[in-house]
Amino acid sequence: MPVRLLAVAVASVATTLLLAACGAAPAGSAPPPAYDPPAGFAAPTGSLFGGSGTRVFGRDADALPAALVGTAIWLTDGGRVARTDSTGTGIPGPAAPPGRYAAGKPVPSPDGGVLVGASSVVPGSGTTPPGLAVDLLAFDAESGALRWNAPTRLPWAERPPAVTMTVAGVVAGVAVMTASTDTQRTALGVDLTSRRVLWTADGVAVDALLADGPAGGTALGVATAPGGSRAYADSTIVGLDAVTGLRRFAPPDVLRAPEITPAGPGLAVVSGRTTATTLAAPAASLRFVDARGATVRTVDVGSTYTPPRCVWDEAATTVCGGDTRVLAVDAGTAAPLWELPDPAANRVAPRMTTAWHGAVYGTTVNGPLVLDARTGADRDTSPGAAPVLVNAYLGLGAETTGVAGLGGGAAITPAIR
Repeated sequence: MPVRLLAVAVASVATTLLLAACGAAPAGSAPPPAYDPPAGFAAPTGSLFGGSGTRVFGRDADALPAALVGTAIWLTDGGRVARTDSTGTGIPGPAAPPGRYAAGKPVPSPDGGVLVGASSVVPGSGTTPPGLAVDLLAFDAESGALRWNAPTRLPWAERPPAVTMTVAGVVAGVAVMTASTDTQRTALGVDLTSRRVLWTADGVAVDALLADGPAGGTALGVATAPGGSRAYADSTIVGLDAVTGLRRFAPPDVLRAPEITPAGPGLAVVSGRTTATTLAAPAASLRFVDARGATVRTVDVGSTYTPPRCVWDEAATTVCGGDTRVLAVDAGTAAPLWELPDPAANRVAPRMTTAWHGAVYGTTVNGPLVLDARTGADRDTSPGAAPVLVNAYLGLGAETTGVAGLGGGAAITPAIR
């Protein structure tokens, strides 16, 4: 065979194998190889949220409304629910009920579903003004079909495109979701078996769910007075019973711009600016709390307005990274494991993008790299990409071209080792 024809044949086979590994394989083909966790990625095969039609802006990994579910990518954009393969090509199936405006990150559920929050206008009549309803939409992860939805009306009104929807997850068989604007917020719990709304909590935005025993759980959230902005007004951390919505605890701490992220099955990271913060003396806090509200460990973050961003790797480790520092703790006890930079070892701190199943992804001046989550050691110094979302098949990166949110796009990078 001539050299040119041989090269074309090899390229064709490589392309077929790559697409087969990432959700674009012909029907009936063998399942793609899984890398748990991946330590290497191919060149981008597609992108999401690019061009002028998208309503997703910026490079905030935590706010990226996408989830990797097997070899598919689930996302919301412009009010619609969609799923794509590794090229960004849509896979038919998901569709919100008429009139619903879907928003926020889709969340896989333990029963093989994908949960998405949506909002809609409740028509007014006579002297009664229009209202606002929210729905928890449950899709089948395999077929994409809508299994069921659980609607409820909120005590405040707003146009759906202005409402942020956040599904915090599932614990004790209950999914907890929050609908919010800059000045209003309401959390609600939905039983996945009966498919009905169990409770609502006005004025609370739930960010994390913690397991508490074999049948219980805590919805950990932020309480801010109606009309106040979470970013600037005084807020408190509250723990609600995930099944009943009753308040379990409310520590006296007052924070501004508080953030809560899962740090393990029974731990969460609570961070924010303290009321002692001034322009001359910034004072941020970061602490690990359990499902009963007890502080397990407090981390000294120095003099800063912005505490490190923390990511649980969904295994045994939580990694926190800022502009100049990365540290890791055990996801069960919050015991410290390692920290960078390490001047004695001549090692700098990477800019962490995410962590998953024992691997930490990030970049230094030398390019992308992968660290071991338990030891902090270099695991791979040429992974090809530093994704902000990752699973055994794919990585999804931040915008790589154009102005943030205007013509860029999140790059899809298939895992190859």
